[in-house]
Amino acid sequence: MTGHSLLHKAIGRPAVSGRSLQALLHEALGRIGPSERRFLALVPDDTRKFPVAVLFQFLHSALKGRADQLDAMIAQGTHSPMPTEAKRAWVFGDDDYPNSQVFDHAWDDPDALSEIGVLPLHDQLARFGSNAKHAPLLGFDHDMPIRVNSCLLDYDRLLLVTRVQPHEVAGFAGGAKQIFPGVSGPEMINLLHAIGSLQTNRAIHGVMPNPVRDLIDDMAENIPVPITSICLVIDDHSDVVHGAFVQMNGWRESVTEAATLSREVNIEYVPQRVQRLIATMPRRADGEWLYPDLWTGAKLVLKTEDAVADGGELVVLAPDLSSISDAHGALIREIGYHTYAYFLSQPSTWQAANATPIALNGSALVKGEGQMCAGKEVPRIDVRLATAIPPEECARLNLGYENPATVAQEVASALPNVVENDRLVLPSAGSVLWRYKPSVLGAEN
Repeated sequence: MTGHSLLHKAIGRPAVSGRSLQALLHEALGRIGPSERRFLALVPDDTRKFPVAVLFQFLHSALKGRADQLDAMIAQGTHSPMPTEAKRAWVFGDDDYPNSQVFDHAWDDPDALSEIGVLPLHDQLARFGSNAKHAPLLGFDHDMPIRVNSCLLDYDRLLLVTRVQPHEVAGFAGGAKQIFPGVSGPEMINLLHAIGSLQTNRAIHGVMPNPVRDLIDDMAENIPVPITSICLVIDDHSDVVHGAFVQMNGWRESVTEAATLSREVNIEYVPQRVQRLIATMPRRADGEWLYPDLWTGAKLVLKTEDAVADGGELVVLAPDLSSISDAHGALIREIGYHTYAYFLSQPSTWQAANATPIALNGSALVKGEGQMCAGKEVPRIDVRLATAIPPEECARLNLGYENPATVAQEVASALPNVVENDRLVLPSAGSVLWRYKPSVLGAEN
């Protein structure tokens, strides 16, 4: 139910001020008809750099006097739910909204989902493109129900509160990605990740159009509730908002325009791929890791992989991180981290574990690209953990290990964010996308 409506936008150099952003939302949401009284804001969880509480305050102000209900749902996909108090602070800040609630998305609870359509098999295979031959092996051999959190259907309008930035599966995050996979059923989560990871992270990350983004946008057409999308482009280094795009009825145009700006703001380029890259996990203000496990912390690999030369080393530094994944850790431990070339050539290694496509994708994206040579897996790069996961467990997982204290010393003595001696050290990695771009046309290493 997109329609095509006026796209309200503010682009700031150096910044879009809070006052300008608030005025933009007041102007745009002022067009909502009086019959719409109940609103649900779909917001990211705290593994994203995003001023959710500020946006919720602005929404509350803009809808004051016309909304009977303004609630929020954390569009966490398969991420673990945030603790109750942390969740309320993330959405409400220091303010009190007595008539507002914050909900989690129970992606694995069938009773929490409603079917809103069907995605035919032929359409799924078309999205896989040249990888369609692998779809049946991964379980995509039948029509698929399109399911979303049932709460979405209880409101008069959905507000997609999103950040647009490069993404390893969708090309760019934002817009309808808050619904698929943010608050969708597991089958759609599996499908989107399978299509994207078979394309490979380097082929899809920061690229539009692409088949995953197209599928997300097309599936959102099945939502029987009007949708307003609010897309921000934020500088990862300064947290400054450089662009705000509000599409009153829809999501495609807002994401497309925001992605154009995001390419300028959220991508850094290196003139040569390096033999050694160290990506350090960022911490929140309270000292906790921004990414609480390796599942979400995989962004340190995915945002930097293209800057590493063939045969090079990519080291993830997070000294006291010990969790693989609350939701998928058991499966990952059983199947290990492998390239898709390995999984597709040796399906018995993961079928015996009843591994889901999303577990395979999470594994393969961390391990990166590779090939099978004479029955042996040959990854393009060597991914190593400098974490609290001990060396023997890293070996069982099929990942390398480095001593975190030694790596931390190396980071402390290095120039950050600069290619030096065939090495790149990236403090607070995981948000900026680092890509290789030769300074001389035709140069390659």
